[in-house]
Amino acid sequence: MTIEHSRSNGTTEFVLLSQGKKAIAEFEIDGCKAGMAVDGREETCWKGGPYYKWWKLDLEKVLPLSRIRISAYAGDERYVHYFVEASQDGLNWTEIASKKDDAVATLDGVWHETSAAARYIRVTVTYCSTDEAALLRHVEVYGSDDPLEMEAPPRKASLLFPATEWDEGEGFGLREDDELEPGRRAVVAASDQAGAYLLYRDVDFTAQGVSQLRGEFGFANPDKSLKANLEVRLGGPEGVVIGELVLFKQWKRWSILAGELFSSDNQPLNGVHDVCLILKSIDPGQTLLIHWLALAQATAFPAPRPRPADLPAPNGEYRVYFGNLHSHTGFSDGIGVPEYAYDYARYTAELDFLAITEHSNLYDHYLDWDKSRKWREIQEIAEAKTEEDAFLALYGAETTWYNQFGHMNTYNMDFFINAYETKFNDIPTYYELVKRYPDSIQQWNHPWSCGNRHLDGFAPYDPELDKVMHMLEINTIESKELGGLYYYVKALDLGWHIAPVGSQDNHHGQWGTENTLRTGVLVDRLTEEHFFDAVRRQRVYFTSALFLQVWFRVNGAIMGSRISETEMLSFDIVASYRRETGQRIVRAEIIGEQGIVLHSVECKEPELRLQLELPSGQRYYFVKVYQEDGEFAATAPIWVE
Repeated sequence: MTIEHSRSNGTTEFVLLSQGKKAIAEFEIDGCKAGMAVDGREETCWKGGPYYKWWKLDLEKVLPLSRIRISAYAGDERYVHYFVEASQDGLNWTEIASKKDDAVATLDGVWHETSAAARYIRVTVTYCSTDEAALLRHVEVYGSDDPLEMEAPPRKASLLFPATEWDEGEGFGLREDDELEPGRRAVVAASDQAGAYLLYRDVDFTAQGVSQLRGEFGFANPDKSLKANLEVRLGGPEGVVIGELVLFKQWKRWSILAGELFSSDNQPLNGVHDVCLILKSIDPGQTLLIHWLALAQATAFPAPRPRPADLPAPNGEYRVYFGNLHSHTGFSDGIGVPEYAYDYARYTAELDFLAITEHSNLYDHYLDWDKSRKWREIQEIAEAKTEEDAFLALYGAETTWYNQFGHMNTYNMDFFINAYETKFNDIPTYYELVKRYPDSIQQWNHPWSCGNRHLDGFAPYDPELDKVMHMLEINTIESKELGGLYYYVKALDLGWHIAPVGSQDNHHGQWGTENTLRTGVLVDRLTEEHFFDAVRRQRVYFTSALFLQVWFRVNGAIMGSRISETEMLSFDIVASYRRETGQRIVRAEIIGEQGIVLHSVECKEPELRLQLELPSGQRYYFVKVYQEDGEFAATAPIWVE
């Protein structure tokens, strides 16, 4: 929350306020510390990377501001984008300036007029045209050095307030913590006692009402299995229960989490109330830490779209394209930036498509998808980097349950889903949400890792979820059971209609060259419409053999089809390399339920062309094609109904 102040012409002297003040940053490159942006020297600067990093200044007291000068000059023809926020309390922020144009950075920089009253200034660099660095050479903040007497912000819906400022409490104490932000120590509330409580009086839910309790929660013990159960009541420790949050350590020690609030009579939670948080239970060895709290209205998800009609088959044969459907950049926990990732995938790795799927809990505003700048910008970058029939720059999001259920990718959705909304730790609740979006694409990620529940073994089978659950990752490097197909076969045997995909899950760059895992897709044209049509109809396959094209039909129907049962089934398999790789095809297998090989044939020709008949008797069939070094392609099934 930023309060405006009025300017006096000729009566207020505006001076440089920022020089020598303490600055911190989300990340610092060696030799380019945050304080160097306010040291007044031409030869120094702050630098962090990749961009989308913030830099923050503490003016030590709330002051009336007039102007801010920002220079991102680095001696080249770069231009940068950024936005500037101001805050009085370090919790509630308001944007006061931005630079979105492509004007080249100069040593003089850009002047931004403002009438904000603030103690803290935060600059987030969102783009640089010449490299991946976020750089600030000078940040100069001008205003009056006569401090303003400010009242504490009200406890009002959507505004953050310190958890340490409780009106009544028992079993909680104060504790210093230095892991909230680099270079900063903060006082937080802490307790390891079941039954401890905090009471905050006169919290204004507003006429609109609230549906979430949000907070920045930390955990003294990094063990993710240790949980704390926090109950939310109105009035006091014996009041009406309106919510319950099951909390545990997520990716980092501190996370912003949100729990759903409700009323027993289904009436809006509005008006002014005393709010009590009770630590109902906490596992031995854990201490719950709370930095700030807020009551808020949960961001609504958009209206669903219907599933598009299937596209007609091409006049000739489907074309095969190769790519990677799971990757990350420095916009979450990878390296680099999306622009470079797409270019690397296209021009270095020679992929036909790349999907960037950042962890949904690592976006900015990750509890409010419609406010996330990263989410919008990745979509804009993807659109700019896509060239139909040449390269598809795709995007999605990875919903992440740390050390719990596992990870899943979502595609073709206007929003992302974040398991930091604690209601989505109940997986049926998550599944019910994605089932509402019939045009969406859902993918189970690396079931062999990143979750002690291993996606619950894909059980139970749900025919409605089956309509949007289209893909499952397999990986012959990390998961060798059943030749890498264990989880794929397990899901098929349960009844799921899914296709196997090869993904690299890049966190260290090398988008497409980290290994040979690829996803093949059969389409008439390389467009987003044709691509998602192929995925919905399972014309998709896994390959660890570079450029190995496979066409698989039963009774004339292409892979991914569902056909009526006949006494005999006519199989038609064609495999070849799109380009010379130095390898050759040596064997093909037809595989049925439980991963049993039903037929195998050796290949001694440059291309595999196989036609044969087998008696019916399996619910599904897929094909595995090997090259001489043991790498292979495994297709989506054809289901017999």
